[in-house]
Amino acid sequence: MPILCDYHWHTPLCQHATGPLEAYVERALGLGLREVGFSDHNPLPRGLGANVRMTEAELDGYVNRVLALQARYRGQIDVRLGLEMDYVEGLEPYLTAQLARYPWDYVIGSVHYLDAGCVQSAWPKKYIGTAPELYGPYLGLIRQLAASGLCDIIGHFDVPKRSGCRPTAAEADDITRTLQAIAQAGTCVEINTSGYRHPELPHPQPYPALPLVEQALALGIPLAVNSDAHAPEQVGLRFTEVDAWLRRHGCRQLARFAHRQRDYYAL
Repeated sequence: MPILCDYHWHTPLCQHATGPLEAYVERALGLGLREVGFSDHNPLPRGLGANVRMTEAELDGYVNRVLALQARYRGQIDVRLGLEMDYVEGLEPYLTAQLARYPWDYVIGSVHYLDAGCVQSAWPKKYIGTAPELYGPYLGLIRQLAASGLCDIIGHFDVPKRSGCRPTAAEADDITRTLQAIAQAGTCVEINTSGYRHPELPHPQPYPALPLVEQALALGIPLAVNSDAHAPEQVGLRFTEVDAWLRRHGCRQLARFAHRQRDYYAL
């Protein structure tokens, strides 16, 4: 079977995605996907990161809109209710309460900021500093996220490379230690194909880079393949290519989610 699920889609509520929600679903139907999900950026308190996410007042409407699509397309395609949750150190009680209020099918946990004030981005386009200064804090937060139990899927694992600052051999042990922590926590990692459309990367590649996916496979980390679509035409981006790579490297199943329970389907 080919890749059947795509759980990482955004909506115009995040202020940097376009297109009606129905267009994403229709695109997925045309590609033959069986399960899909919206997982827009969660609100944060005190207006933190307000320029790239919905507000707290919009969260109810987001949930109701996705649930309405779930009902509308029932029998054609399964539409899941997801959230991309920013992990910010110190906000664990807020995030726990937010997640408890709604019937999520899955939560993608991502690190976008390196500080509690959401000022230092994990991938400023012109990052100035050393690789250890960037990857050390980022990977430490990913380990905390995995151990927190707040999410079901770790999003775009090595996204700081988008800044132009690449991890060096010195970061290799820290990356491996972080993947081991994810494996110990039993958390899924997404193969996020949006890297194939990011011009900042010198060579088209997903997040995480395929050599890191090999490490994840060796550690037995559950995997999902997501497009991180911010427009309908990005749904399922390069899935055929990733599917072929996974088969060549011995991956025989991918994760699927409902009601925050993980199951698997065969490739």
